Amino acid sequence: MKRFTAKAALVIAAFGAATLIGSAGAQQVNEVELRKAFAIADANGDGYIDVNEYVAQVIYIFRQIDVNKDGSITVQEWAAYNPGYSPDRFKSADRNGDGKISLGEAVGAKMIEFFDIDTNRDGAISVEELIAYERSLPAKK
Repeated sequence: MKRFTAKAALVIAAFGAATLIGSAGAQQVNEVELRKAFAIADANGDGYIDVNEYVAQVIYIFRQIDVNKDGSITVQEWAAYNPGYSPDRFKSADRNGDGKISLGEAVGAKMIEFFDIDTNRDGAISVEELIAYERSLPAKK
């Protein structure tokens, strides 16, 4: 299995402008970095990110953010990982309103994004779909 670097993890983190919970809005799309990160997440090397690979990456990022390893992400952990985070996005991912995001909540939030990225509905994301998706996001304010 491929090892993820911290830089690649940041780029891939949910394939939504380097966030785990929702897309924060596009920043300048760095196609070279996206391609590198994509290759890392493509664990079987077939040129596509399938649902299993995508979920594995979400879990990997979740574990990076959950610094105290209690199985949930607090606002403080999220803010430390993602300076300039949106409290509204955190709240929308916190489906049960307990002030933290469980792994299930994180995966659920990102699965919606997976199907938004997979524009041809073949059950996998190509690097071209990912780049097009990143470019389609509104600019971060």
